[in-house]
Amino acid sequence: MFRTDDSEMAGVPGMFGEGLAHWHSVSRVLRTHWYHATVQLTQPGRTSEIQLMINDEHRLQAALISQDETVVIKDVQVVTPAYMNKGEGWKMEPLTSVKVGTDEDECFVCIITVDSGAVYHSSHREVFDRSRLNNLNEIFNSNRLVRS
Repeated sequence: MFRTDDSEMAGVPGMFGEGLAHWHSVSRVLRTHWYHATVQLTQPGRTSEIQLMINDEHRLQAALISQDETVVIKDVQVVTPAYMNKGEGWKMEPLTSVKVGTDEDECFVCIITVDSGAVYHSSHREVFDRSRLNNLNEIFNSNRLVRS
């Protein structure tokens, strides 16, 4: 999850709209992957974009389902820690697909494919075999995004 300290609040709650607060910075305690989405908002006479930082696959799926003619997800990237991407540090890469399932211990696992063709997983098992996942379902595929 993302968190922030009250001292990082910009202005006062509601200043930018009912139920909204703006923040100068947010942080994460867990070293887990997350998603960065570009969302197009269409209102009468106006179209704008916002960046949505999404904590996990459940929230990503909820955001995808909630799209309508006024809210459209245009782009999704995944931000992965080094242990996941096997690199020197955190990486943000265009997302191709996300599949979710459960392992033999019924632990939730996601399989993430990025534009480069690299495939990452969220399992912390020393030996991981994605062919042993149960109930594997694709919740995101970039080929199904509406782009203009």
